[in-house]
Amino acid sequence: MKSKYLVVIGDSRDMREVASDSVQLVVTSPPYFNVKDYGRENIGSINEFYDYLMEMQLVFNECYRVLEKGRYCCINVGDVISEGEKYPIPAHFVIMLKRAGFDYREDIIWRKPSGVGARGGSGAGKRFGVFMQHPYPMYYFPNNIFEHILVFRKGKFDYKKASEEQKRRAKVDVEEAKRRWNSDVWEFHPETRNQYSELTHPAMFPEELPEGLIRLYAFKGETVLDPFLGSGTTLEVARNLERSCIGYEINPAYLPLIRRKAGFDESGELEIVNRGGDGNDRG
Repeated sequence: MKSKYLVVIGDSRDMREVASDSVQLVVTSPPYFNVKDYGRENIGSINEFYDYLMEMQLVFNECYRVLEKGRYCCINVGDVISEGEKYPIPAHFVIMLKRAGFDYREDIIWRKPSGVGARGGSGAGKRFGVFMQHPYPMYYFPNNIFEHILVFRKGKFDYKKASEEQKRRAKVDVEEAKRRWNSDVWEFHPETRNQYSELTHPAMFPEELPEGLIRLYAFKGETVLDPFLGSGTTLEVARNLERSCIGYEINPAYLPLIRRKAGFDESGELEIVNRGGDGNDRG
């Protein structure tokens, strides 16, 4: 099966371009509530927390619709600190994805060495500095050095459906898996710079994150969906791993970055659908 690639400039709260039960894996990192500058119309710019959750529920419902039975949906998310209050977004997302119909399977912790590149607002990776300046009771605020990778499944997977050829082509090296993914704590550095363009995205995640999930939950030639494509990391990794990919991204200004990052030229291999004027983004 030849890989296909589609980027929709539009809102993933309505994924009309994707047929039901047609995607084999969802990998995404949704916009943080009230933290990053995603643009006025994007989900991440919503100021009221429960309004933000309501809009995210629409995306999760669509993810459930388009995902094939038995396949996985993986959401990278962390707590958010806004105006001195901590919002347990991962806990809310678990409830919301179960409400959409998913079964909750895993909570993988992404640990960032030394808290480098911590996201979550209000200097999440530098909070311990307050205690360093004031080493007394009541001044302790630990650095945020981890995020969650929440893993869900849409019903049971029929293992008999995978052919021997599919398994052979997508076989994972056991020694590598023991070294990198043997537990529910994964450790790698976050993305801290953009080497592809002067245009930067506010919340890029590192290639190691979608790489592990795609290799562990999708066979070669299958389709990966990222409803918050952002800078195009999931598309880039999916292409390198010989998987197809569909991505939603509201900001058309990121399209040159997506093309460059994923290695697409103007040959037409990457299909673009531009709805114009709606949506959300991150990644």
